[in-house]
Amino acid sequence: MFLGFVISLYKWGKIKINYFFFYIIKRRFFHVPCFSFISFYYSYNIFSQSNITKIKNRLKRLLIPYIIWPLIVYIKNILFTKNLSFYPLKMQLLLGRQFMTPHWYLFSITIITIFIYILSNLIKTDFLFYAQLLMILIYIGQYSNYYQFLNIYKPNVKYPILDTLSIFPLCVTGLIMSSINVFQFCKKYKEKVIFFSFIFLFFIFKYNCFVDLGGYNGIMNIFASFFFFSIFYLLPLENINKNFERIIKHITNFTQGVYCLQSIMNPFINKVFNIHGTFKSIIITYFISYLISFIGFQIFGKTNLKYLFI
Repeated sequence: MFLGFVISLYKWGKIKINYFFFYIIKRRFFHVPCFSFISFYYSYNIFSQSNITKIKNRLKRLLIPYIIWPLIVYIKNILFTKNLSFYPLKMQLLLGRQFMTPHWYLFSITIITIFIYILSNLIKTDFLFYAQLLMILIYIGQYSNYYQFLNIYKPNVKYPILDTLSIFPLCVTGLIMSSINVFQFCKKYKEKVIFFSFIFLFFIFKYNCFVDLGGYNGIMNIFASFFFFSIFYLLPLENINKNFERIIKHITNFTQGVYCLQSIMNPFINKVFNIHGTFKSIIITYFISYLISFIGFQIFGKTNLKYLFI
C-alpha cells in the first residue's frame, strides 16, 4: 500500500493541492528515496546470508524491465520515426537515462545491489560497518559540493553518478534499520511513533525547521523516508476488512510495473486526452498502467518476463 501511495505522490506533486502531504511533495519528490529505503530494508537477509539465488532473482527483477522496456520503446520509435540511430538505446542501457529517464532508479539500484553483495562477500559480518563509513564519506563529499566537479560531463553521464551516490545512503539506512529490527520495536508503541512521525514531517516541511545544505538530495531524504515509512508500516490495520486487504495486496503486487510504465504511458495519455497535470490524468495513467501490468502478468506469469509487470 505504501509503495502505491508513493507513486501517487510522485504524480500528484505536479498538481496544485494544498493538503499536507501534497504540500510536502510539491517541494520535494520523495518517491525514489522511499523506494530505495524500502527496497533494501526488505533485502537485508539476502546480503547478510550471501544468498546467491536470491541475489540472482533480485537482479532479474531489476534488469528485465530495465532492458526490455527500452527495447520495446526503441523499436516503436524506429517504426514511427524511421530514425535508425542506435545511440539513444545505447545510452539508455549503459546509463539508465536517455528516452526513459525514470529508469535511472533501476540502474542505480542494480549498481548498489551488486556493490553491497560483493562487499558482503568480501567482509562478511562487518559489511554494514564499511557501508556506513562509505555513506558518511558520500555525505561529507556531498555537503562539500562534490557534484560541482562532475559539471564537465554531459547530463546523461553526470546524473547517473549523482543519482547513484545520492540514494546509496538511503539503501544503507534501509539495511541498518532492518538489521536492528527497529520497526519490530516500534510496533510496541505504534500510535506514539505514528504521531511523532507525522509531527516531525509536518514541522520540518511546513516551517523549514530542517535546512538541507547538501543541494542534491541530502540527508533530509533519510529522515523523510524513515518517517513516511514508519507512518504506513505501523498503521493499525489488524481489523481491516479482509476483502479490502486482498484488493490492496493484489494492486500493490504490480507497483513496479506501474512505475516502469509511467514513462511510456504519460506521453500517450497527454497526447490522446490532453489532460496533462490534472487529477484525471493521474487516474487514467495509473489505471492503464495497472491494466497492462495485470494482463501481462496473466500471459507471462510463469516466465521471467513477469518481472516486466510486478
